[in-house]
Amino acid sequence: METVESCHAKFGVLISLQIPSIACYIGLVYHMLSSRHNLQKLRNHTAISMLFVGFIAVIMGLSMILNFLQTGTLKLGTGAYCRVWNFIDLLLYALLSILMLLTSIERHILIFHKQQILNTQRKRFYVHYIPLACIFGYLIFFLYLNRFHPSMRKSIRLQSSGLCWSICFVIDTPVLGVFDQLAHTMVPSILIFIANICLLLRALWQKHYHMRQAI
Repeated sequence: METVESCHAKFGVLISLQIPSIACYIGLVYHMLSSRHNLQKLRNHTAISMLFVGFIAVIMGLSMILNFLQTGTLKLGTGAYCRVWNFIDLLLYALLSILMLLTSIERHILIFHKQQILNTQRKRFYVHYIPLACIFGYLIFFLYLNRFHPSMRKSIRLQSSGLCWSICFVIDTPVLGVFDQLAHTMVPSILIFIANICLLLRALWQKHYHMRQAI
């Protein structure tokens, strides 16, 4: 159970972290975008995308939380506000999760198969740019339908305290809720771990192989 003191303590901690976080994001984004060399590197594209997503999360998502912690309720506690909050929160989290998975997979291609898979502009378009665009398009479409479609609006309700209470597809369509958790959170986390472990093992094996060849 939240108390006034605990809310104020959380507010103080989060806002003290939000301000330097914003400064860091601005500095990193400027560094990445101000250099043509950085923009041309394929490995930086997903990193830049994650920087923008993280920046929006700090600016918008965290600000909504700070507003609640400061006031103890939602000043704009309406169904529309709840839908927007839920949409932003889940979209940004899912984007970061799946973009990190894409980054983990692309590392294998960029390190071991770049000359075979990304050696032409056409291949780079289909292998690199299309997946990146599809991730944004799919998640925005999926979460938009499950937040703002007319058939879902009736399920967004508020508690008496003014808090957003239910999530439409979790309450009314449990299958979609399970799919959302699996496809956008659990499975990407597992695959990220596997992909990075495999990359490390493959790099160590290749180093060992080349050392034996040199001998």
